[in-house]
Amino acid sequence: MFLGLFLLPLLLSLALEYGVCRLPKRRFWRFIPPVLSAVAAFSVAWFRWHGWSDTGEKAPVETLLFVPGITALGVFLGLFLGWRLYKRLWDPRIVKGDR
Repeated sequence: MFLGLFLLPLLLSLALEYGVCRLPKRRFWRFIPPVLSAVAAFSVAWFRWHGWSDTGEKAPVETLLFVPGITALGVFLGLFLGWRLYKRLWDPRIVKGDR
């Protein structure tokens, strides 16, 4: 359960963000995974909140925190870690020399 809801999205988004930061030449491609992830997480939460039942009642908050919440947390943490991995491996480092 933990693997499918948190760890798998974390690893997939880490690989996606690292690849998007590393491979394309243009910088605007780096903003696409976070923006699409935010739109997807918001839309899943919105449709689960409003489409919970036919009678019009809203979804319990616990279900919103569990299903889109844990997965979205894994995705956004993976995106951040992928960006940090890229910065760590490929950004130039400034080394202070002795004078």
